[in-house]
Amino acid sequence: MLSYFRSNPPPPPPPPPPADFGTLFVYAVIGWFIIKILNELPNNRSKSKKDKKRKKGFLSNVIGLESVKEEIRYYMDFITNKKKYKEWNVKLPKGILLCGPPGTGKTLLVKTMSKVLDIPIVSAAGSEFVEMYVGVGASRIRNLFKKAKKNKSCIIFIDELDAVGTRRNLDNNSERASTLNQLLVEMDGFEATDKIIVFAATNLVKYLDPALLRSGRFDKKIFFDPPNFLERKSLFELYLEDITIPNDLSYAILSDRTAGMTGADIANIANQAKINAIQRGQDGVSLLDEDIQVAIDEVMIGREKRERMLSDNEKERVAHHEAGHALMGYILKKSEPPIKVSIIPRGEAALGFSQSKPANKKLYTREAVLTQICVLLGGRCAEKLIYNDVSTGAADDIEKISQLVKQYNTSWGMDSDIGPLNPSYLGVIGENVSDELFQKCQKLVESLELFTFNTLKKHKRHVKSLAADLLKNETIVYDRIKELLPSRLENSLDTKH
Repeated sequence: MLSYFRSNPPPPPPPPPPADFGTLFVYAVIGWFIIKILNELPNNRSKSKKDKKRKKGFLSNVIGLESVKEEIRYYMDFITNKKKYKEWNVKLPKGILLCGPPGTGKTLLVKTMSKVLDIPIVSAAGSEFVEMYVGVGASRIRNLFKKAKKNKSCIIFIDELDAVGTRRNLDNNSERASTLNQLLVEMDGFEATDKIIVFAATNLVKYLDPALLRSGRFDKKIFFDPPNFLERKSLFELYLEDITIPNDLSYAILSDRTAGMTGADIANIANQAKINAIQRGQDGVSLLDEDIQVAIDEVMIGREKRERMLSDNEKERVAHHEAGHALMGYILKKSEPPIKVSIIPRGEAALGFSQSKPANKKLYTREAVLTQICVLLGGRCAEKLIYNDVSTGAADDIEKISQLVKQYNTSWGMDSDIGPLNPSYLGVIGENVSDELFQKCQKLVESLELFTFNTLKKHKRHVKSLAADLLKNETIVYDRIKELLPSRLENSLDTKH
């Protein structure tokens, strides 16, 4: 029997039936999911405590903005611990508005918060929703929120909200109004369970439509200010890290030179200073005071335009014009001293400049405002004194004077006759006083111009002395100004009005 089976083996089993395409596709999809999960597991396990610690302290890497960061942490707690607030039946904020001047870190903070929380951010600029075709902007708003709701948790960030959210009664743009209406609808259309929080940034908060700012929409506001002295110092330390600066130059001095500038300005200055050193052919990673000061001047005033040729007569006029600014800034009590005066053309149209020491002031008294106007009038009055005529060189000064005089009489309530009233908010009554208001502005400027002219006339030889030195050296600084002018004149005169 055994020999029989050896000589006659059983036939092989029949081959399995061929798998159809549908079955193979299902197996392939299952395999792809298994491989994807296996590949992600090691990555999840590989997150070290060091990485988690770095993320936890990521906000501390942002220089300055301490009060702002404290508020940001407050809203981060809303996002990460919603259950805690729900137990108290707390309604979590839907919209948070970041208000402040450009370059103060509004966008930076939102992006940083997104990294800390490790949740996606869906961002858009307000201008993306403004189109000439009715309905396009509203559609884009809907798509933005639809995209955000697909995520488990998400931040929506709308930059330059004023591009789409200005008051609807300011113009007749039906597309803009339609887009804004859709944004209002979407803000009302999601609940806390959607795990969405909307951030928006603007530097024109007073022009936003009131419907955007009511409770339940953008009812939470965070205000950003330019960095203070210590924050500017820390920013320079950050941006000039591993860069050698001169021994006689400190970060505190740099901070003092850049009062009023934003974090973006300081980053630009540090970057431009490095470029200046490279183009100068500096050996080694080190800066000269000149590299940094030139960068500050370029950011504040503009780059030198030596190719903008002036005739000798024009140079003389510009020199006397800038000398008038400098002398008034030097002699008046409530003014900041001139730290640099130049007749080198800069920027778009400036043929020269007189730069005052930056000040960390938030409030200005009545006399301080009048002093600013007198310093601005100094250039025009110097031309009248020397040439008995005026030129177009005072165009920028006139713009600034007009703005200051308008605010003096309206926004700041400094006129004794008008008092603390702003005609812009008085409706028809305000319109009726517009002519009278112009006459008051005109009278104020006339009296200040007369005072400035008489002051320069009294010190005409000092105006000529400054102008002659400017023609010779093109640029003079505060120490040189003190050599040319008597020390008894510095901060010696009150603004008479």
